Amino acid sequence: MTSWTPTISWRLRVAGARLQQQAGLAGLLGIGLLVLAVAKGATAWRLHEQFLTEAEQAARTTTAAALASPVDKRAETPVARTRWPLAQDVPTLLSRLERAAVKEGLGWPQADYRINPATAESPASLEVRCALKGPYPNIRSFLTAALLDTPTLAVREFNLSRPSADTPIVEAKLSFVVYLGGADETSGEAPK
Repeated sequence: MTSWTPTISWRLRVAGARLQQQAGLAGLLGIGLLVLAVAKGATAWRLHEQFLTEAEQAARTTTAAALASPVDKRAETPVARTRWPLAQDVPTLLSRLERAAVKEGLGWPQADYRINPATAESPASLEVRCALKGPYPNIRSFLTAALLDTPTLAVREFNLSRPSADTPIVEAKLSFVVYLGGADETSGEAPK
């Protein structure tokens, strides 16, 4: 009589048949889905780790490059590419601001302004303080028009008050600054 030796494929078939008998078709399907989920999770985790490593390397090289060569960030901004108004343009700037306020139907009784000379920390500037009266949407329209018309204008203070909740008229106290080109720069280019 010959002795039969079980092969590996036979043992796998027997193990598969026993597993199917005990778990059933739905159980086998669930086990298969779990194996797929683990494989997908491991792949996603590997990609995430690779992304973090690349981001850290990019941050290190960017930081090293930034420390090695200082860059003037103002050259990258849109304001740096525009013409900065000069000190001699102040009357024109003030009349344009007043016209924009009157166009929106706002009262412009008076405005206080002061020209600040350039220092080592900041360029020359025109500081304007005014009080406007009118509906809130008109005040917002004025501010939008002023900011779009003069790219070097920055709002420092914006206070609104209303005598009562029933009235649509508000009083706005504004303080804004218009940065000016330096006296030595006749072209009005952005100060470096």
